[in-house]
Amino acid sequence: MFIVFTALVFSGLSTTQAAPFSVSPKVCVVSEQQEFCDLDLQFNWRLDEIVDACLYQQNEKIHCWQQQRSGQFNYKARVHVETIYSLINSQTGVLLAKTQVEVQSAHAKKNKRRLRSPWSFF
Repeated sequence: MFIVFTALVFSGLSTTQAAPFSVSPKVCVVSEQQEFCDLDLQFNWRLDEIVDACLYQQNEKIHCWQQQRSGQFNYKARVHVETIYSLINSQTGVLLAKTQVEVQSAHAKKNKRRLRSPWSFF
């Protein structure tokens, strides 16, 4: 019994694949003085079949590949809100994959919630 379980666990580990569509970095941290990030994004994708694919930032086409199973692309982006990137089949318009870049603030909120009323003596 133990031998069968061990074989299943190790066979599962050997077939692990990378995500089909990824962007790096995935998070942008903005400071209080600056409301946006200038990022050098790196996109990587891999599919099982050969496709004509285009990369979109929100609804704007930024790069295309013809007859490829995989691709990579470096892109300079100015990000100030959460931005979604999509990989779309340019022949059919079908969404193949999507990912996003998140925006986070470097400073915590300064407003603290009061635990009691301002007029309370206790």
